[in-house]
Amino acid sequence: MKLSLNYKFWIETEEGLNILGEGKWQLLKKIQETGSLKAAVESMGHAYRQTWDNLQRIEERLGFKLIDKQRGGSRGGMTTLTRKGEMLVAFFDRLYAETDPELQRRFDSMIRELNEIVE
Repeated sequence: MKLSLNYKFWIETEEGLNILGEGKWQLLKKIQETGSLKAAVESMGHAYRQTWDNLQRIEERLGFKLIDKQRGGSRGGMTTLTRKGEMLVAFFDRLYAETDPELQRRFDSMIRELNEIVE
């Protein structure tokens, strides 16, 4: 059996209250791509109501809105990220882009040691 190392980043308060992690970052990216909360939720296989509640909870904890929803009309509704929502997505994009290569390099050297232990 060969093992691998993995990691995730998330933002939390000083008290350790989780605010935003990889899953919601991916959701925000999907909203940005599709212009629709419904389409983003469906593509990720999540429940709409629970996701909507989670986004509202995150906005409460952060103290600002992440998304703007426009209802219906002749062309249907639309969901966009606020400027701060876009900035959070860009932050996570940069976080992974800058840390992933270095972490993978370090993991590659460490995984050999780990796999020797379990062999």
